[in-house]
Amino acid sequence: MTLLSICIPVSTPETALTGTVREMLASARSDFELVVGDFTGGRLADLSRLAGELHDARLRVIAPDVPAEPSQEMSACWNAMIPLARGAWISVIGAQDHLDPELAAVIEAVVKRVPDADALAWGRARYVPPALRQGQEIARIATGSRMILPEQKDLMRGRFYWDHATGLGDCHPGLWHGAVRRDLVERIRAGFSGVDVEGPAPAIDSACKTIMLARRPVFWERPLSVQGAATASSGPDAGDTDPPFADFPFSASTGAAAAAALAVEAFKRRYGIELDGWEDNFIQACVRDCETADSGERFHARKTAYSQAILAWRGKRGLAAFKPEFKRKPGIPRFQGVRDHHLHFDMAMDDTQTEADFYRLIDALLFPVQLLDDKLA
Repeated sequence: MTLLSICIPVSTPETALTGTVREMLASARSDFELVVGDFTGGRLADLSRLAGELHDARLRVIAPDVPAEPSQEMSACWNAMIPLARGAWISVIGAQDHLDPELAAVIEAVVKRVPDADALAWGRARYVPPALRQGQEIARIATGSRMILPEQKDLMRGRFYWDHATGLGDCHPGLWHGAVRRDLVERIRAGFSGVDVEGPAPAIDSACKTIMLARRPVFWERPLSVQGAATASSGPDAGDTDPPFADFPFSASTGAAAAAALAVEAFKRRYGIELDGWEDNFIQACVRDCETADSGERFHARKTAYSQAILAWRGKRGLAAFKPEFKRKPGIPRFQGVRDHHLHFDMAMDDTQTEADFYRLIDALLFPVQLLDDKLA
């Protein structure tokens, strides 16, 4: 029986993909599969050769047809792949990402205690490869191992009202770096236009739909996957500079908060969902987005873009609440250590080169996945 399907849609050839696949297939588990969708026009020659060499039934390389509509390209790839997955639970990651197949053991432990669990999220880790780093990169990894059963109202407030008081941050349940039970995937498909995801940001669209329809979401604090810095599946095209909504004058290039907000707005408008009271929280998310800038130049460019959009959207009242500060002091070493239940350390530690390398490192530092069942007993 296939408990877990890990789907990896690939739209451009990725040099690290073969190594990632080898790493995941090194697992001794036999209850998961890797489904790699070749949407490159047959240019995954290295992976096809690897599949032929390994003769591993857990690896399937498929090449389904997708509509050639650029704005829907990534969603179309997901929609072509997901119905072909055989697992009782389904997850989607990017071609530069890594997911621990021991997720299957976590699913087993969760379902044993929460039989109606149908969506699982975890504290995913993020990694910047050496070639993309601009100075010292500090990793921030959750150190906890609690299993949390969030309420739908709290997830709704986190995703739609930009309220992060739930403690889950942006780790919303959904297919992207999460796992969704097959019956929920099918209910989502039936309840929303007959497809799994829509729009240029399928990860956020999946989270919105999962939050709306999940009966029993579960969150585990410990990271089970690593998302690469260059992964583009989670948001709209960063090169999009034209605001798609006249009354919400943000573009995906404004910043990460704006890109996420555009995807949420698209979902709400597509299905006639009208919500009030999220605007002030979103402005504070824009503040935080500016304050994550790693240089003064980027900070001021981002602040200017947000200021113009907020002024056009909410006027001077909205702009009065937008007061980001550039807090980074280049002459002072960045914090490393444990703070707020997170471990901060130099990403160059242990000379990791790939997302799979980085996962091996944090896996050695954190609560062992194989002990979860005993911990919950």
